[in-house]
Amino acid sequence: MEEQNRTSLWYKFGLFFCRLLNHFPIFHASQDNGFDSVDSLAGLRFSLLSLPWGDKHIYLFTYIHQGNFKERFKWVSILRILDIKSPRQQEEIAQLEADFLGLYDDDCGSKSKLRMEFLKHKNAECQNSINTLNNKVNSYIAIALVYTGLFAFLFQSILELGFSHFSVLMWLAFGFSSVSIINVLVLLRRYLQVKGTLKSRFGSFKFSPDFKQLAKNIYIDWLTSQDEQWEAATLVKNIEKYFIRSLFFSSLILFSTVLQPFIQQVPSDAIKLSNDEFILIDKEGNFSPQELLSLSKAVTPDNIIIFVYSSSNSSGNTSANFMISALNLSKQSTVIKISNELFDPNLLIATVKDEK
Repeated sequence: MEEQNRTSLWYKFGLFFCRLLNHFPIFHASQDNGFDSVDSLAGLRFSLLSLPWGDKHIYLFTYIHQGNFKERFKWVSILRILDIKSPRQQEEIAQLEADFLGLYDDDCGSKSKLRMEFLKHKNAECQNSINTLNNKVNSYIAIALVYTGLFAFLFQSILELGFSHFSVLMWLAFGFSSVSIINVLVLLRRYLQVKGTLKSRFGSFKFSPDFKQLAKNIYIDWLTSQDEQWEAATLVKNIEKYFIRSLFFSSLILFSTVLQPFIQQVPSDAIKLSNDEFILIDKEGNFSPQELLSLSKAVTPDNIIIFVYSSSNSSGNTSANFMISALNLSKQSTVIKISNELFDPNLLIATVKDEK
């Protein structure tokens, strides 16, 4: 039934929406059998909060659409890769070895040779897939080493922004990027652990060098390689997901901080559009006595003086009141404004307007 619905517009929209929720830690959607990914609408898990940590996910206030209705709701649920598909235990492997050796064979051993050729082909396919995953992981390790330099640059760039609404957004994006790259590093470490657990079974071949024993060893190697391949592929899939997520937030921070001086700061020659505007404190935080003197000469009893400073300027109101006192202006002839369009944390501008 689900296969028929996959082509419907509503199914595609629902799948797109759930995949979108999968990228958010709040109001999170996922599938357990895909280890926190979304490939279909079957067996979906909805969580108020998802906390990823390497090879496990912690879900808070979660609901999963499968099983008994009373068991669908949980306050806390922890999903591990081994909970989805655990590797074969030694007892199961021993039973598979015994079953394989019990297979019928003719006197010349042709059936064992045929089985061996088939298993060699399947085992080679599995090993090629593992080698491809290993190459991907080696590339991600090299990229992660270079990526740390970018993180140091982004951290320093955000520190230079001071405190403002813009910097709060940048720190939030930096936090999401940091959590994602930490998960990448933890998953890389887990992958290297999985890579080191695979051991060949060919050590026993020297004690019984025949085609049937060789075929049995290739068979067991293939089964254990399948387990490693599945776990490795799942880890690489999540490494790529978290790396892309971290790269997205890092790119957002990089472009925002680089373009911020050109977009958000107002250049001096652009601020002073007329003789009625005076930059009392420039973007470097330097007070200009000459501008204050020029302002005092421009003031008449029929004027209103408007002092404008950024919402990120913590001392803007104090500076404006100081200028009012220095010029001996009355409160009726002055207006202090906070601008959401002026992002420079130091600028203080005075504008002279005729009273109407």
